[in-house]
Amino acid sequence: MDIHHDEWIEEQKRVDDTVDKVKRKEENLKASVELVKAEATEIRKNFWEDVTVNLDEPDDVAETHTSIRQQAELLSERERSYGHAEENVKTLRRLAYSPYFARIDFQEADEPLEKIYIGIASFINEKDEHLVYDWRAPISSIYYDGVPGPVSYQTPDGFREGEMTLKRQFLIRSGKIEAMFDTGMTIGDEMLQEMLGEKANTYMKNIVSTIQEEQNRIIRDAKSNLLFVQGAAGSGKTSAALQRIAFLLYHFRDSLQAEQIILFSPNKLFNSYISKVLPELGENNMQQTTFLDYAQSRLGPAFEVESLFEQFENRVNDELAEAVWRKEAIRLKGSKSFFNAVQSYAENVMNDGLMFRDIRFRGETLIGKETIAELFYSYGSSYSMPNRMNLVAKEILRKLAVLAKEQEKSEWVEAEMELLDREDYLKAYRHSQKGSKKEGIRFDSFDKEKGFLAKEIVNQHFARLKRMVKRYRFINLKSQYMDFLKKVPDFMDQPLLSFKTEEWSRIIKHTEEYMQKKRIYMEDLVPFLFLGDLITGKRSQTSMKHVFIDEIQDYSEAQLAYLKFLFPFSKFTMLGDINQTIYGFGQQNLLDSIVKLMGEERAEIVRLKKSYRSTLPITRFTKEILKGGEEIELFERDGDLPIVAVVPDKASQIELIAKQAKELAKESRSVAIIGKSMKECEEAYNYLSEKLEITLMGEKNTELTEGIILLPSYLAKGLEFDHVMILNASKERYTEESERTLLYTMCTRAMHHLYVISVGRPTHLLDDVPEEYYELRQY
Repeated sequence: MDIHHDEWIEEQKRVDDTVDKVKRKEENLKASVELVKAEATEIRKNFWEDVTVNLDEPDDVAETHTSIRQQAELLSERERSYGHAEENVKTLRRLAYSPYFARIDFQEADEPLEKIYIGIASFINEKDEHLVYDWRAPISSIYYDGVPGPVSYQTPDGFREGEMTLKRQFLIRSGKIEAMFDTGMTIGDEMLQEMLGEKANTYMKNIVSTIQEEQNRIIRDAKSNLLFVQGAAGSGKTSAALQRIAFLLYHFRDSLQAEQIILFSPNKLFNSYISKVLPELGENNMQQTTFLDYAQSRLGPAFEVESLFEQFENRVNDELAEAVWRKEAIRLKGSKSFFNAVQSYAENVMNDGLMFRDIRFRGETLIGKETIAELFYSYGSSYSMPNRMNLVAKEILRKLAVLAKEQEKSEWVEAEMELLDREDYLKAYRHSQKGSKKEGIRFDSFDKEKGFLAKEIVNQHFARLKRMVKRYRFINLKSQYMDFLKKVPDFMDQPLLSFKTEEWSRIIKHTEEYMQKKRIYMEDLVPFLFLGDLITGKRSQTSMKHVFIDEIQDYSEAQLAYLKFLFPFSKFTMLGDINQTIYGFGQQNLLDSIVKLMGEERAEIVRLKKSYRSTLPITRFTKEILKGGEEIELFERDGDLPIVAVVPDKASQIELIAKQAKELAKESRSVAIIGKSMKECEEAYNYLSEKLEITLMGEKNTELTEGIILLPSYLAKGLEFDHVMILNASKERYTEESERTLLYTMCTRAMHHLYVISVGRPTHLLDDVPEEYYELRQY
């Protein structure tokens, strides 16, 4: 809707007035920040001068402890105040750049009209008047959900009803209104067109000014135990999830901290890509990790886990072509039935069959595994597994203390004593002079000094054994897991799928050989960890309140069951798209499996069908790659047709990519060349790096760079680029029907331009795309 020139001037005046007040408050706050910073620095500098230290009597010790604690609390309070004030300054700086993005006029019955301006944070003037409302405030919800006319919104005191008489959207940069629209829609297409037409950069943008009604439903859901979002590529599901985290931290600010929220993302590159969204909204980032990194941290250094990326590379590069067992093994070990079998097996070994290690020292067995097993089973079955393990560990530590005492008179201790340096003897001498009030020992002979040194030597050597016992390393988990694999048919609640006995034996053999190399297959990670947790009683994370999982289609049932086990009291938000499965093991009934696994009670399912990322021609092209792509709704944003370029050989492909990438880079610093595998990308990089400035992104890269980048398909998940070029989408390179979703995922990374290059005839996966949906170029 057109806006009169006079109205534009009036709105700009209000922007100017608001920005002026924001800047004045920012200057005042900056002065306070410097003052608090100086106080904290002074306290830190004079910390010990201001503490009363007296250790002569017990009462003096207590007084000293109190004095130190009080000084530490004062310093901590000052540093917290400084950090809080710094965050407020950053928020005010953002408001000065763009104070708000929307206005709604709202009137309750018999009440004056309210003009509500909405921005990324609240701003109140010296008269306690709201010049800007936070986008998460209750009244702001009618901007996202409502259209002019009767509206209502939920407040802590109940529903408020009234009429929205105006809905206006702004695009403000550097304090100047660049665009302004009045709309009768939830969020007007004009604003979306303006925002979506912008160029991509190396970080995800926040979408608070363009949140759609269905996205708002995701963001403001505060009741569901499970919120499942099925969203088409570019539908904004990840963005909505991040705004949801910001909303939860705002809505529950008295009871929820950022550390109580964890996000599982597809890779570290993606973690970097989304890292600025929450800070831009004035919130601290939640915990971010990948499933692999989180699981590896629980596994410890005993094994290195094969990543999903390695699994993918091996499969697409045919390195494991002879191992036909692998695909079915991955399916089986990732099933809920296999996960349940682990639990049944663990319950069974409570009565018999638990495997232990000898506790050895200097080549000798101090406590044999048979002794440990006898000790474990001496406790009745009325004790839980964790309690029994705790009692066993305590008894082993008691035995080690006795054995350590016996070792003090051993010849090896005498030999090591002779090798001690002067510092060790000085330590013993000082100890003899000082004495020990605690033990009542005062050395008056060389023999007692030797005894002290012998005890020190033995304790140092036994410290490692004690640490191992405290960590339950006396359990032989590797042998236990191999035993489970051999017996798994007895504990499955369904047959071993299509496996014959000899095939299952082959899987066990390959698994064991891999573990002998101190490595563990990705599909073995969850059952191995779960078995260890059940036996040792590792605690679940009960303090975590919200768990977010992105790219849920790449998770197995077993992985999700394990996360539910680890976070038993958390609410789950899961985001995914079955059409973006890139590892080839996606479940078509994923949603049913998840709801069944997590429980139907208070489960909410939201489907985002409209794709906003790409131009209409790109979205129209990519949806035709899919079977069932008709469910994806188009957003009307003009652009060029995708190009399918057919070249005769790889050398021609390199020449074409180099030429086109240089041209595209003139328009934008966001150009991505995406290959199927890392091996393919490395091969292309060797040639392209001689022709243009290009960055090869690998699994260990954690930050996107501007310019032309080259990356494999699995690292592109969740990212978006202005221009995308697909490496060799030929019939020889994409042969399997299961690769349809992989190709779709790669192509949907493009916002403005898409080039699909094929060495020879294009893949059959493009056969169903109407010819008028793309431009075919033969070279």
